[in-house]
Amino acid sequence: MVEQYCYIPTTIVVTQDGVTLFEADCEARCVYYLPDGPDGPVDWDVTELHFDNVGPEPGKRVYTVLSCVLPLFHVLYKCIDREWIETRLRESLARDGIINLYPAPARD
Repeated sequence: MVEQYCYIPTTIVVTQDGVTLFEADCEARCVYYLPDGPDGPVDWDVTELHFDNVGPEPGKRVYTVLSCVLPLFHVLYKCIDREWIETRLRESLARDGIINLYPAPARD
């Protein structure tokens, strides 16, 4: 089976005791499968986080990828708004004609 993926823009916010410790925009690399075709559920997970930020030197950008094998990825993964990402993922796949956003009702 060929791995299918897309990138979903998101913001990760890490808080502790009501205090925001970290907040950054990034793109979540979402790997997905369609086990029941375009009308079924989307089986997905975030496998990487891509950050593109202004670097310490003027005019220089810093591009960072955190993959699921890195410990920091797991800290940030816990703070991902999975419901928001799933909604955006389904909308993106429907816009590209890969899935039906509103699948037909089941028939008996």
